[in-house]
Amino acid sequence: MKQKLTSSLLFLMILSFIFVETTGVSESKSGVKDLQIVFQKNVGSKLLISKESSYSFIKEDIVQELYLKKILKDALVKILSLKDANQSQCLVYVDRNPEKQVIVAGFFDVRRQSITIIGIDKVSTGNQKRRGYFITPVGIFEHSRDYQALGTKNDKGWRGLGAKGSRVWDFGWRTTFNKKGEEVDIRLLMHATDPDFGESRLGRVASKGCVRISGKLNRFLDKYKILDGRGKYLMVGDSRLFNKS
Repeated sequence: MKQKLTSSLLFLMILSFIFVETTGVSESKSGVKDLQIVFQKNVGSKLLISKESSYSFIKEDIVQELYLKKILKDALVKILSLKDANQSQCLVYVDRNPEKQVIVAGFFDVRRQSITIIGIDKVSTGNQKRRGYFITPVGIFEHSRDYQALGTKNDKGWRGLGAKGSRVWDFGWRTTFNKKGEEVDIRLLMHATDPDFGESRLGRVASKGCVRISGKLNRFLDKYKILDGRGKYLMVGDSRLFNKS
C-alpha cells in the first residue's frame, strides 16, 4: 500500500511539472511560484520571490514598491473591466512612461481578485518625438494572431523583429498619435528587439510604436504560453497619468 501511494505521489508530481511546462501556469499558488522561479532563472527577474509567492525588492531594482503597487492596481482595474474577468488568467502589462519603460508578466486570480507578479523586465515603447515614430497606445489589447521572425536584416544590419524564430504577437490595427498629435493607425506588435543592437536600448523609448522586449523574455512568454489562447491580453498603461485620474 505504501509503495502504491509513493508511486501515485510521484506520478502527480511529474504530471504537475508537465502541466507547467506545456500550459504555463496552473490556477494555484504553486503554479505561479513555479513560473516565478523559471522567470528568475531564465529572464533575470528584478524581484526576489519569497516562499509565499510575494515579492521584495533588490537595491538595483528598476522599480520601487509603491510604484509597482500603482501599476498593479491599474492592471487590475483594466482586467476587471473585461467580460472574461470571470476566469483566472495570465497577462502582460506595460508602462509606456518614458521614465519607467517596465513590463510585468502577471497572473490574475479571479477568486482573490488580485494580480500576482511572475516577473519584471525592461521594455521599449514608441518614441513619439521622432519622425515616422508613434506613441504606443494605452489600452487593453487581445492577442489575435502571431508568427515568427525571419531574422532578416535591414540596410543598417538591424533585425527589427529579433533573431530568427522569435515570437511576434499581433494585436491588430490600433489608433495612436504622432508627434504633432495627429491620429494614426498602426499595427500594434510585441516582439523581440535586435539581439546585437537593441537589447542595450531597452528601458527607454525607442520603437516606432510597438512593444520591444528582450530575447529572453520573448522565449519565456512563448514557451510558457503566457498570451496564448483566447482572452489573453496585453495591457498598456502610463504611470504619468495615475495622479491625474
